[in-house]
Amino acid sequence: MQKETNKFCGYLAQIENRNESGKTEHDKIEDAKFMYKINSKNAFQLEHCWRILRNEAKFLIQRENLKVRTRQPATQSCSTFANSINLEEDNDETNFGETLERPIGKKAEKEKLKKRKNCDDVVPILSSQLDEIKEEKRRLHEEKEESMRIALEERREFMRIASEERRELIRIKEEKNEVEKRKAEDEIMMKDTRTMDPEQKEYIRLRRLEILERLRSKFPS
Repeated sequence: MQKETNKFCGYLAQIENRNESGKTEHDKIEDAKFMYKINSKNAFQLEHCWRILRNEAKFLIQRENLKVRTRQPATQSCSTFANSINLEEDNDETNFGETLERPIGKKAEKEKLKKRKNCDDVVPILSSQLDEIKEEKRRLHEEKEESMRIALEERREFMRIASEERRELIRIKEEKNEVEKRKAEDEIMMKDTRTMDPEQKEYIRLRRLEILERLRSKFPS
């Protein structure tokens, strides 16, 4: 089947290379069938298979190869071309797989190189992005530590001020108490006891002694 199809493809390639004006694709196929019938002594029976497979990559590559080989002077006869097709059929069948494999191999190699190149391109980008992420994390960590340090200093300052204010309040309160106590003591010391009964006089006398004793201990001579 492949041998017969190769013949038909060869005839069709020769006709297409003529570039005859006004010929439709249908006309070219009919001419190829006619040429096949003349040279093979029977009609081409695999047209339905050829129509199904004609657009497959395998047949497209073979068709292009045949077009290149069949670009010959217009004076060459159909029989001469047919002999050329017959002589090359075995070689075509043997090398057909290689013809297909080479482009596929090249394509695979190109894809491999492309993937490798993409990988090589992506690695620096990812590395740069990773460095940026690390730098951002470091910056955020430093900012966090700085914020914590400032907050700690502010807290210490607040506590220091609060402590000073508390001590100041205590001092003011003590001074106030001292003033009030001194005022009360002054009143006791200046108290007129002439109209008091004996018990009141005794109380005032004892209180005056306490005041004097405290003053002596506070301001020793």
